[in-house]
Amino acid sequence: LARDSEEFKMVEKYTQLTHASTHDQYTLSIEQLFKINRKRLLSRFRPFQSLFNHKLLWHGSRLTNYAGILSQGLRIAPPEAPVTGYMFGKGLYFADMVSKSANYCATSARNTVGLAMLADVALGNSYELTEAKNVRKLPKSTHSVKGLGKTEPDPSTHVTLDSGVVVPMGKGVNADLGKHKDTSLLYNEYIVYDVAQVNLKYLVQFKFNYNK
Repeated sequence: LARDSEEFKMVEKYTQLTHASTHDQYTLSIEQLFKINRKRLLSRFRPFQSLFNHKLLWHGSRLTNYAGILSQGLRIAPPEAPVTGYMFGKGLYFADMVSKSANYCATSARNTVGLAMLADVALGNSYELTEAKNVRKLPKSTHSVKGLGKTEPDPSTHVTLDSGVVVPMGKGVNADLGKHKDTSLLYNEYIVYDVAQVNLKYLVQFKFNYNK
């Protein structure tokens, strides 16, 4: 996409605003932005388009995983894979802070190009959690898990796209957690357990500018 397009500007702003203060070992700049248009993924997603609470969220992965992701969409770890490393069980994990996802791109000061994605995720009712739990089955009438973070993008600057999808862009602020203020998470995590709840929208090629 052209750098002066509305979509590029939106993704760039989302990137600039949601870089977490604790992830200060690098800054991010967008080298290229690609729009993803996979008919198969879209038709799979269609039953979830009417589900409420759609957010445009980040997902990061190492370069070698993208051939599979772009051809087949994101996949959930198979039953035989160990559950260690999955804080809320085997699902697809997303973030509203760019650097939370960028940390999964497996870059380094010598290997500075990483790819991340933005996806329209149909979240519906979120089952809210504050500590690790191996979720095998969502509670009745919930459609996703939200791991509640202490810091979240300022809700007053979120943007709603024409499609109704919310882009949770904003500088990190203290989340209004009420009874959940003792959460063990620094940042929000969003998890869905059905691959059809995800529609990949953008592929972002980032340059990681590591501090010398």
